[in-house]
Amino acid sequence: MEDVRIEHRYNASHFKLDNHYENVYQMLLITNGRIRYRVGNKTYETGRGGVIVLNTLEEHELEVLEYPYERYLIRVQPDFFQNEVKYPEVIAAFIKRPPNFSHLLTVSEPIWNYLYDIVLEMEREYNNKKKYWELYVGADLRRIFIIIYRECADIMAMKVGHSVTVAYNIMNYINHHFTEEITVDKIAAELFLNKNYIAHVFKDETGHTLIGYAILLRINRAKILLTKTDKSITQIAAECGYDDFTYFSRQFKKSTNMTPRDYRKEYADHGEAEE
Repeated sequence: MEDVRIEHRYNASHFKLDNHYENVYQMLLITNGRIRYRVGNKTYETGRGGVIVLNTLEEHELEVLEYPYERYLIRVQPDFFQNEVKYPEVIAAFIKRPPNFSHLLTVSEPIWNYLYDIVLEMEREYNNKKKYWELYVGADLRRIFIIIYRECADIMAMKVGHSVTVAYNIMNYINHHFTEEITVDKIAAELFLNKNYIAHVFKDETGHTLIGYAILLRINRAKILLTKTDKSITQIAAECGYDDFTYFSRQFKKSTNMTPRDYRKEYADHGEAEE
């Protein structure tokens, strides 16, 4: 799986994005059409000039209001984002969103045009994949989020304290080990911290429990494997960290309201089932 993907997409009609989540950071730059975008309990309407940013594991859905609908979509793996965009204040806004956070960013037309030019540059690098293209794209990603941080300081500015750093370290550990057995004791031992402290901090900063976050990662990974591969469901369960197939099926249905088999039938080979 690539660390970063840049895609230009166009739909003349009949496009709908059902409610789902993914374990990637996403930025949507709308160049034509008009959409209604729902993230959690927030709803936004926007057209050309709209910029939407999504955190990992945020449930979202989209309805197109005016066609043609054209956009650029940037998907970034958490590790790549956190390694390339190294500014603590920016990363903090993706760990704990302030109450006034808007996923739809408001920027002036000159700034939007500048972001658009950077995205086009990233697309060329991504498509050509010349030597060191990921470093080039990483530098462009930093430019984008420096601009966003400057222009949208009212919603992006976050106080960076010790608890945010701890939550980031916990999140990073779980991102790397979610297919293994995850326990509070194990994470506490790895980070040399008190288990009650890390459980409290992670919940307070991210809104997830430690185990709940790991389960979300597992289910998201299972959804990808179900729709993008022909591996057996038993094999997928094992690859996602489940030794007990029945328990995997139960957790998957609890999260999606569908069995793994039904989910595969519904979404497999649907090229744009997920933005």
